[in-house]
Amino acid sequence: MSVSSRTRRAVGSMIPVWFPEEMSQERMLAFLNDTLGDIELFVDPRRLVLVVDGCPQAEEPARRAAAELADRAGAGPRVVIREVNGGKGEAVCTGLKRLLDDEAVEALNVRDADGDHDVYDLPQLYRLFERVREHVKTPDVFVIGCRGSLSRPMGFARGELERLLNRLTVDAVNARLGERGECVDERFTARYGRAPDFQSGYKLYSRSAARVVIDALRGADTARPELRIMRWGVEFIPTVELLLRGFTPASLYRLTWDGQPQTTFDESDLAHAYSRQIAWLFERTELPAGIGMRLLDNALADCGYITAPEGPQHLTELRAHVVERCYPGWQDEPPGRGELFL
Repeated sequence: MSVSSRTRRAVGSMIPVWFPEEMSQERMLAFLNDTLGDIELFVDPRRLVLVVDGCPQAEEPARRAAAELADRAGAGPRVVIREVNGGKGEAVCTGLKRLLDDEAVEALNVRDADGDHDVYDLPQLYRLFERVREHVKTPDVFVIGCRGSLSRPMGFARGELERLLNRLTVDAVNARLGERGECVDERFTARYGRAPDFQSGYKLYSRSAARVVIDALRGADTARPELRIMRWGVEFIPTVELLLRGFTPASLYRLTWDGQPQTTFDESDLAHAYSRQIAWLFERTELPAGIGMRLLDNALADCGYITAPEGPQHLTELRAHVVERCYPGWQDEPPGRGELFL
């Protein structure tokens, strides 16, 4: 059986839909049609869910895009309307839960609605999913569609900070797992560098992994509602929970636009945006100060953002936020830029 036939038989896909108010409905429809173009080659439209997350202006474009898909494919996706905007995390949980209702769905795919996640990468993600699942002899697997460059779509600052966060994720989880004689299985991600692109929104989850995603996001949001986790933790928090529970990650390169078509990421305070994730990571893994701060300073020493004019200030602020929240009273300082020969 061909890869596309296997993918169509086994994969369910969900797409969270949200667009800013100032965007025209014609532009929204163009994004959605681009996202849904040729999807019927790899996903049965009856196993496709569009979740419109508290975005009234996107409801009509979503229904029109679904109708156009139904016209050409003979069946259309489910369009779920959430009246209140709960953040991408809540939209993803809603969509995954709908897909899990279908027992025939073996792998659950998440793609964005802005055309950045090319559907032709999906069969390759599923083929890797099959091979890793067979190799490790467990369904506890998730696959990441990694971007070949982080700085090209997001800019230098965000690209370097996401690389720092990805490295810290692996390091902190390994420190925690090491206490019970375990570590992250990096055999299927190590070909892509020090740590894979965990923050990528193009993923494929097994059924067991999808359940962890839902439980992790909703559990973290319930425990700390003041953090508004559903708005920023949709990739990060499930990844940490999956790794801590021994799930096997796998990754391969995917296509991405040179510059993001749209983003909800607030870049007004990068130090705060990334420090809150690092602080949550250290709190979740319960690392003592001596380990947590050493891992952070190791990663900061490797972060290329320190070479940007504003980089040292932002990294210093990020570190201070983590110290204040996780390790009050920590005094040791890392060497500054320019203090050592290369």
